[in-house]
Amino acid sequence: MDGMKYNMAEEIKVFRSWASPFALRIVWALKLKGVEFDTIYEDLTNKSPLLLQYNPIHKKSSVNHLLFWNTSTRHGSENPLLPEDPHQKANARFWAKFGDDKVFSIWSSPFALRIIWALKLKGVEFDTVHEDITNKSPLLLQYNPIHKKVPVLVHNGKVICESLVILEYIDETWKRNPLLPEDPHQKANARFWAKFGDDKVLQSIWGGVFLKEGKEQEEGFAASMENLKYLEEEIRGKKFFGGETIGLADIALGWLAYYLDMSKLIDQEKFPSLAAWKQEFANAPIIRENWPDRDKLVNKYVAMRQANLGKGTPK
Repeated sequence: MDGMKYNMAEEIKVFRSWASPFALRIVWALKLKGVEFDTIYEDLTNKSPLLLQYNPIHKKSSVNHLLFWNTSTRHGSENPLLPEDPHQKANARFWAKFGDDKVFSIWSSPFALRIIWALKLKGVEFDTVHEDITNKSPLLLQYNPIHKKVPVLVHNGKVICESLVILEYIDETWKRNPLLPEDPHQKANARFWAKFGDDKVLQSIWGGVFLKEGKEQEEGFAASMENLKYLEEEIRGKKFFGGETIGLADIALGWLAYYLDMSKLIDQEKFPSLAAWKQEFANAPIIRENWPDRDKLVNKYVAMRQANLGKGTPK
């Protein structure tokens, strides 16, 4: 019997990250079945070649085929997890899927991208629900009836809206790789720059430069330069706004490292520290792996600008 258990343990492997509730499901199920297995712990910030080989699509652990058998023999027929009745079985699958962590996103949204980055930095697994902004799903409208926009995070059936609020919820819920420092003043400072990015930097660049022309654009450009100077002063002498690691302010301002490349507003000579931060942030693996397609993004925003100026139809 001991020999049989040893052989079974050789047959089954579970790839998991230590904090993943999804992988924990597999561990629980195998133990309920009395099945022995090997555990391979993954670092989601540095995924192993085997994980990428076994799950090339999602590139994450605890997906069905990552729990694999070297033989076709089925073990553990006792303690069934699903009922025999087809309707009851379908119902159980529905509620199991409903409980997963979900991010409602639009592929081009820099606000939704913040949530993707934060969850991945934390090593949290989740499902992404891609929304069409021109035809919003009933679920999105149900979860965010006030603003009716992404991002929305659903965690254990609880709904959280607004990207900066979601970032703080993520940081308080999953403690690994903290986004905010412990020091109250440093924490307040990070929140200030995150909000400054939304209220001042984004508004001046998007509303004042990108969506304007002529004199209004010139005024927007001047305001944008002034706001970028503040960021240049804040980041000077630091690797990230959060210090040596990516933090809340970096994630909130992260759109500057990619979306702003289309306008070339961050000039190396005028803003050397900000330009260095932009490069450092954009090259972090989790950040780099999750940028939207650049050509597709450029086409979308060019169409939006033309539509706003009355020169075209938005796509």
